[in-house]
Amino acid sequence: MTTHRVLSNPLGDVRAESDHAMLALAFFETPDYLTLLESDEKVVVIGRRGTGKSALTYKLQTQWSSVKTNTVILVAPDEHHTLALRAILPKLGTSFLPIKASVRLLWKYGLIMAAAQGMSSNYKLKSYIAASPTLIKHLHLWGKADQPFFDKLRAVIKRNVPDGMAPEEVIGQIADSLDISQIERELQKVLPEGERIKILVDRLDEGFEPDSTSIAFVDGMISAAIDIASSFRGKIRPVVFLRDNMFRAVADYDQDYSRNIEAFTLRLHWDVSTLFYFVTSRLRAAFGTIETNTKRVWNRHTEFDLQDEDGFKKCLTLTLYRPRDILILLNSAFESGKRRHPDREIPAIGIIDLEQSAKIISSNRLDDLRKEYRHIFHSVDAVTQVFSHGSPELTVSNASELLDTVFTSPPTAPEIQQELAIFQHPEEMIRSLYSIGFLGVHDSVSGTFLFCHDGKKPDIDLKKSQRILIHPCYWMALSLSRSNLNPEEAAQINDEYEIKVLSITPAIRQARLGKLISEFTLIKKGIDGAAEFERWCLEACRISFAGRLENMELHPNKNTTNLRDIVGTNTGTSVFWKRVREDYGTRQVIFEVKNYEELTQTDYRQVLSYLSGQYGNIAFIISRDDATELERGKELAWFKTMYNEHKKMIIKLTGKYLSHLLAKQRNPQKHDAADTALATLLDTYERVYLGQATAKNKKRSAVKTRHP
Repeated sequence: MTTHRVLSNPLGDVRAESDHAMLALAFFETPDYLTLLESDEKVVVIGRRGTGKSALTYKLQTQWSSVKTNTVILVAPDEHHTLALRAILPKLGTSFLPIKASVRLLWKYGLIMAAAQGMSSNYKLKSYIAASPTLIKHLHLWGKADQPFFDKLRAVIKRNVPDGMAPEEVIGQIADSLDISQIERELQKVLPEGERIKILVDRLDEGFEPDSTSIAFVDGMISAAIDIASSFRGKIRPVVFLRDNMFRAVADYDQDYSRNIEAFTLRLHWDVSTLFYFVTSRLRAAFGTIETNTKRVWNRHTEFDLQDEDGFKKCLTLTLYRPRDILILLNSAFESGKRRHPDREIPAIGIIDLEQSAKIISSNRLDDLRKEYRHIFHSVDAVTQVFSHGSPELTVSNASELLDTVFTSPPTAPEIQQELAIFQHPEEMIRSLYSIGFLGVHDSVSGTFLFCHDGKKPDIDLKKSQRILIHPCYWMALSLSRSNLNPEEAAQINDEYEIKVLSITPAIRQARLGKLISEFTLIKKGIDGAAEFERWCLEACRISFAGRLENMELHPNKNTTNLRDIVGTNTGTSVFWKRVREDYGTRQVIFEVKNYEELTQTDYRQVLSYLSGQYGNIAFIISRDDATELERGKELAWFKTMYNEHKKMIIKLTGKYLSHLLAKQRNPQKHDAADTALATLLDTYERVYLGQATAKNKKRSAVKTRHP
């Protein structure tokens, strides 16, 4: 009998930097990831510890690097780089606004220089940079390509800001000496059409603490990234990954946050469904499971007490809805399960394995909470500790009595004593503990305990009799009187983070897709609506094939200025598009757009004329017909002639077909619906239209295929 060997961390390392092998096999494309691919609007990505910021950085870097027209730059400082830079920030001023303004200019300069240096390191693009004496001059001053970004930024400050300069003069000095407006114009002028520069900034908060100087630095950097994104409009795309506590500090300090920053942010979100898909994807990769149904994959590797989604939810009661939490828990549980059943053919875990791991996990979660918030919630260690060895459920009155001991006998640290003086009342402390997810508040209307995990300032009315609950993931760490929830109690816990703090909420997603679908029905057929239909098809294709086809744009038809087609770069990163690239040699994918119902043989020949070189042997033609089936005697005959004589595959799509694909994608979990539908359609062309089936159906006017 074959046995599966369960290695340490079978579902992958909790640190993305050490998990590249698993990420390559089983990266789950969350709605947040697809949002970053679909749109250039989001510049700042916010997430708590363990929510996958570094994994996203790695995946985006890999994905974008696979496109020949992309130049990808990674800025990921180590802690010592940040500390060295932070040490000279006082040269820029002593108060928040002057430091922020100076850093904004410095980061804008640095991002432009990083983009120019990325181009100069590309053999295809370096000639464009060489044509600009201004850029060449500043690149020479900027430093070598292999020198860390923060070291180069530190050198710029030292070189351009003399010691002892008055803070009010620093901003003008930086602007004058760095020629920022000039180098921005030069880069816009020399950046070739169609080329894209992606700049990923990760680990920005390493070495920083949320004091005014550090916050001003981060705020200035965010503003600079937004400036670059707005100025270059997709040609240069910065994406900044930032930890939640640092970003909230920026929001508190920056008076213009809601006007200038908020619209450019994306908050990472995980819920039961996305975590379930995440885990089952890793189970397939770890144990070679070929089953595609997520529930059956989970059940294959769990015992009866953890079966189905309800069993998975039992695991989540010990987490904060973060990938890191569930990976640590399940990795440890599988090691426990292997020890219990060393000869078991298929690795599986039960509730007993979770319980053996849960105390360690719970302690890690409490430690994470304290580490994340102690710099802005100084007394968090002391006030969470007072709940040890008690009951997980209390009233506000009970909790206030416990917290009173911290007020009457405060720790000696001055920052904690100052904080307690500001809070004044235990009820304010309870509100703060609610805001960081430590305590949940009972909602009499829904009958559930509401938890918040994003650190928002809560607006809740606390009465002395109000029931509150310590989050279950901390119970074991605090040695509370109970360590587990039964299913009925679990059903009473409503995680506010899960419901309200979304990256792109289902309502927003559905509204956007619904608007696009409705716009299609209003487009006139024929010449009057041709341009509008072309733009609609471009947007529909960008959304449907996000992450698969890059840099989709309208290209003028070579033969006539009145017709246009859509072209996208095939990254080959999904099963279907890899098939298109490998079987048909197509790197650049063409969608010819026709705003009328009946296609002609000339239309097919027009598409045929494009198919050579990087355009390969397959293309798509989009019409306003209602059906994707090929009409016998016309379209079917033309298609077969093109294939038999030239070995070129021309697939008919319709606006209605694309509209069906958009409708399916209202559900974030069906982000691959377009791939599945096109794979089925291509199978029909290969097996039916080019096979024997056509000869057996002579009486039928068309060969039927199903809509996606």
